[in-house]
Amino acid sequence: MAGQRGLREAARQPDRWSMARDLPTDLTADLRTRLAGVRGRLVLGFSGGLDSTVLLAALVRAGFGDRVLAVHVAHGLQAAAEGWAAHCAGVAGDLGVACQSVPLGLAPGSNLEARAREARRTALLALTGEADALLLAHHADDQAETLLLRLLRGSGPAGLAAMVPHRQYAGRTLIRPLLDWRRAELAALAQAWGLHWVEDPTNAELDANRNFLRHDILPRLAQRWPAAAETLARGARLQGEAAELMAELAQGDHDALVKADGALSLSGFASLSPARRRNLLYGWLRAQGLQPPPLKVLNRVLDELLTAGEDRQPQVAWDDGVFRRHRDGLYLLGPAALAPLSGEAQLRLEEGGSCRLGPLQVSVQAGVANGGDWCLPRSLSEVTVCAAPRGARLRQGGMARDIRELWRAAGIPPWQRARLPVLCQAGELLAAARIGMADQARMAPDEPAWVLHWQLDGGHSGL
Repeated sequence: MAGQRGLREAARQPDRWSMARDLPTDLTADLRTRLAGVRGRLVLGFSGGLDSTVLLAALVRAGFGDRVLAVHVAHGLQAAAEGWAAHCAGVAGDLGVACQSVPLGLAPGSNLEARAREARRTALLALTGEADALLLAHHADDQAETLLLRLLRGSGPAGLAAMVPHRQYAGRTLIRPLLDWRRAELAALAQAWGLHWVEDPTNAELDANRNFLRHDILPRLAQRWPAAAETLARGARLQGEAAELMAELAQGDHDALVKADGALSLSGFASLSPARRRNLLYGWLRAQGLQPPPLKVLNRVLDELLTAGEDRQPQVAWDDGVFRRHRDGLYLLGPAALAPLSGEAQLRLEEGGSCRLGPLQVSVQAGVANGGDWCLPRSLSEVTVCAAPRGARLRQGGMARDIRELWRAAGIPPWQRARLPVLCQAGELLAAARIGMADQARMAPDEPAWVLHWQLDGGHSGL
């Protein structure tokens, strides 16, 4: 009850929109506060439109001009944009700011606008260093539009949080410093500062859902509720707080249920309420950097994987990954963790020797036999690293057993068995990952040896 009361009180708190402010002074002071922690450059996505032009001018007025790189990404999607790069270079030059234009050269085809957005993001991130920050000029009206669009798509709290002012994305810092500012305020600043900007004619086309909301729906909402945009933006912030609480709950549940191999305990997972199960799955997906599948796919995880017998190997797959069950474990696997091992590679046994075989990397160090690692006599100069040949047998304790049967008995899931390497020399199996050395390759403790280390992309590593 206290948490609900706190959210209601937060929603009633007066915010900056309800108070008169000195626009130039407040914006420059706001920028100094928001950007105080950035040590490197400020890379600005500079379209040449109103919003990014005001942000560029405000950055200069706030004293950041010598640290700004204005980047204009030229999509080449419309004839009207041909002169925008030159316009952006001129505006930046007048303000004494470095400017760079990046042409995309997108090929015609389907999903052109989506591909253009992704290419623009990639181009901007490529110019943003680890100590830099990427600045985007989205404002409060953009935030209101985004919230409405996601409401209409049935998004949950994380989606309804819309755009966050500060986040880490692809290892880079992304800041939207204008989310507390209305477009009308930015237009007033542009006029007061004598700025010039370009107008994208596609922003007036009502066929696009965002433009329909911007030009038709939001103005009508504002006629009845003048503060509609501000209220929607405040709602997005509250949804963001709710999403953070759900993420913390998901992390706590994950930490309580995770096994040594990264799987979740199915018995523990089944003890959670359905809502907490779904929340845990969403949090797990985001932590792995995977795009969550549609709700019906997650419901299949709850319906099919939880109820399957322990001797079954059910899975629920979608474009970006797969949930799989093995015994009492629930596994979340991306494409990299499913790539099987195939073929073979020769490994020179020498200090610093290494080889690559698909998702597998093997390296060599000089050491001593320790009874547990892949250790080979110094007299050997080369071995073959490969996937286990069908029917391959490893002799241990005087008995030759099928290597795949050894892996199965060790409780290794079937998709992992397809990725594990073995060592061969002159057609003889010397060692198998997760099992150990063959009898004929065992060495006395502390005997000088080549010690081999292996690592699989997106999966297990070992010695």
